Amino acid sequence: MDKKRPVLSISMLVSNNRRDTIEKCMESLVPLMKAVPSELIIVDTGCTDGSVDIARKYADKVVQFTWCKDFAAARNAGLVECTGEWFLYLDDDEWFEDVSALIAFFQSKGKDKCDALWYLQRNYDSMEGNSYTDAYVGRCVKMTPDTKFCGKIHEWIEPLPTKILKTDVFVHHYGYVYKSEEDRQKHLERNLTLEEEAVRENPNDMRMCCQLVQEYRVARRYEDALALCEKYLKDVDESDINAFVQYMRLAVAKIYKEWEKYDKSLEAFEDLEKNYKLLHQTRLGLYYDKALLFGCIKKEEELVQTFLRYLKEYDASPEAGEPDFPVMDFAQYQSELFRQRAVEYAVANILCGEVYSYAEEVFSYIDWEKNAKPKDMLSALFRCYEETGNTALLTKHIPVILKIEEMEAHVYGALHTLYERCAENAEKRIKLLADLEELRIESGNFPFFHLLYTESKRITTEQDLVMYYEKSDRKYDAETVALLFLREELLLPILRRTSIELYREAVSVLVTGKNMEELEGIQAQLSAIKWSYPAEWLSFWYYTCMVVAEKRLMLAAEQGDGVRACLESYMEKGKQYAEELYLPDLLCRRNCYGLPANLRFIYMMDEVMKSDAEFAQWGEGLKQAAKEYPAMLPVIKALLAETNRKQQEKNSARQELLALAEQLKTMVRAQLAEGKTEEAMAILTELAVMLPEDEEVKELLSLSQ
Repeated sequence: MDKKRPVLSISMLVSNNRRDTIEKCMESLVPLMKAVPSELIIVDTGCTDGSVDIARKYADKVVQFTWCKDFAAARNAGLVECTGEWFLYLDDDEWFEDVSALIAFFQSKGKDKCDALWYLQRNYDSMEGNSYTDAYVGRCVKMTPDTKFCGKIHEWIEPLPTKILKTDVFVHHYGYVYKSEEDRQKHLERNLTLEEEAVRENPNDMRMCCQLVQEYRVARRYEDALALCEKYLKDVDESDINAFVQYMRLAVAKIYKEWEKYDKSLEAFEDLEKNYKLLHQTRLGLYYDKALLFGCIKKEEELVQTFLRYLKEYDASPEAGEPDFPVMDFAQYQSELFRQRAVEYAVANILCGEVYSYAEEVFSYIDWEKNAKPKDMLSALFRCYEETGNTALLTKHIPVILKIEEMEAHVYGALHTLYERCAENAEKRIKLLADLEELRIESGNFPFFHLLYTESKRITTEQDLVMYYEKSDRKYDAETVALLFLREELLLPILRRTSIELYREAVSVLVTGKNMEELEGIQAQLSAIKWSYPAEWLSFWYYTCMVVAEKRLMLAAEQGDGVRACLESYMEKGKQYAEELYLPDLLCRRNCYGLPANLRFIYMMDEVMKSDAEFAQWGEGLKQAAKEYPAMLPVIKALLAETNRKQQEKNSARQELLALAEQLKTMVRAQLAEGKTEEAMAILTELAVMLPEDEEVKELLSLSQ
C-alpha cells in the first residue's frame, strides 16, 4: 500500500554558522509535525560546522546541493522532493514562537478555501531583541504541479497566490543581526553582487530591480537607488498599478527622506498621492512614511493627521481586482505591529505638539490587549483627558483596559494621581468624578471615587458607605474617614468601622495641606457636631480638636505671627483631650512619662507660661519643654522671636513716651513761668497718668497748685 500523502511538507536550507539557532528552529517545528502529518526535507548547501548533523536528527530526508550562488535553485532542490498537499519553507536562523494556530489551520477545512497562508517574520535589530519590525512573508502555499522558486536571491514562489489567509503566527528572525560591522558589510556586498548580476541577466525583472533598490538604500547608496528608480519608471504609464512599479515610486520619496533631503521627499510624496492611481498597500506605505517625514521636520499636527489616514486605510479593504499579496516593504505596513506603532507615534505627537483635539479619534484605533506599551498609552490617555476634559476618553477606554488583568492596578493608581493633580482646580475635580460616575463600576477603587462624587454633591448615604466597604478592592480608609467624619448624619456609620489608629491617620489626612482659614472652618464644624459623638467616642473628638489646633500652631510658626495665641489654644485643646482620656492623678505628676510626648510638652508649657515675667528664665523653660516634644522646636523659636519682637516694640514705645514727656515737661515749665497755671495743670494731669512714678512730674504738680 502506498504511503498516505502528507498534509504538509517543510523544507529548509542549512548553511554554516547556524549551530546557535538551528536546534531552536527544529524544536519549534516538532509540535507541528506531531499534530499534522508532515515531512521535513533538509537541503545541505555545503555545511561543514555540524549544523546539518543537528538538523538530520529531525529530518525525513537530507538533500545534498552544491552551492552555485542561486537561492532559487537550492530551494527547488528541496521542493522537488516534497510530496505534501501544502509546502512551507523557512531559514535555519529563525524559529516559530508558537505553532498552535498553524496546527489549527491544517486540521481545519479552512485550508481548502485558500492557496496561501502568510505569517509574520519578526526581524530583530540586536541579539537583545528589544527592537524589531514585523512583515508578512509568503512562505506557506498549497502545492501545484507548477509550484517553483524564482530569483537568484530573495527568492519567491510562483505562481503567485490569489487567496491568502494572514495569521498572527510569527518567527523570531536574527538574520539581520551581525557580530561585527565587517560581517554586515560582507553580507551586504554578497547581496549586492548577486542582485546586480541578476538585474544584468534579466533587466526586465521588476521584482529583482526593486530588491536592488532596497539593497542600495541599506548601503546608503542613495544616488544609485534613485538612478535605478528613474531608469525603470521613465517609460511607465501613470495608470500602471503593478505593485512593483508602485513600490519604486514610493521608494523615491523614501530615499529622499533617508537622505535627509526633506523638501524633495515631501514633494515626491505629494506628487505620488496627487498624480497616480494607487493600490491599497501603496497608500498604506505612503501615509505611514509621509507621517514619519512630518516627524523629521517637526510638524506634529500634520504627522497625526497623516497617521490617521494610514489607520483608516489599514481598516479599509483593497479595491476589487487589486493584488492582495503585499510586495516587499509593503508587507510590513499591513502588520499589526505597524498599526500599533502608528497609534503610538500619533499619541506621542499629540502630546508633543499639544494637538489634543485629535486624541479621541486616535485612541479609537488602539487595541489595548495587543499594544506593546499599555502603561505608556494609559498615561497618555489620562494626560489627553486632563487637557481636554473629553469624557469619552475615559468612558470608552477604561472598561476595556480593566479587562487586562495586569493593568487594573495601573488604572486605579493613575486615576488617583489624576485626582490629586486636580487638587487646585475644584471644577476639574468635580468633572472627573462625574465622568467616573458614568462608568458605574463598583470594584477596585471606583467605590472610593463614588464616595468623592457623592460627597461633592453632599448626597452621601450610609448605603454608599456600605458599598465602599464591601466592594472596594483597594481601600483608602483614612481618606474616606477624613472626607466624611465631619458629616453629622454619617458620623456613627463611620465611627463603627474606625479604630483609634485609623482615626488618627484620618485626622492627619484631614489637616494635610490646609491653610489657616480652612483649619478654622474645620474647628467650627467640629464644634457643631461634638454632641453627636457617643460618650465612648468623645475622646476622638477632643483628639481631632487638638490635632487641628497643633496644625494651626505650626502654620503660625511658619508665618511668624499669632504664635502665642495659637499655642494657648493648642494647650487648651490638648489638656481637654488628656483629661478625657487619662486619670487625674497621672496628669498631676510632673514630667510623667506615661503620657505621650505632645501631652508632656503641653503640661510643661502650662507651668512655663505662668512665669514669663523674666524673659531669660522663661526662654530657658521653653527650651526644656521643647526637648520633650522636638516637633515643637520651630514653634519655640517662633514664640521666642515673637516675644522678643514685642519686647523690643514695647521698649521702643517707652523710649518714645519718655521723649514726649520731656517735651511736655519743658512746655509746662514755660507755662508756669508765664503764669499759665490752668494750661500747665491740664498737661501735668495727663503726664501723671502716663508716668505715675516720675518724681519731676510730682514736683511740677506741687508747684502749680
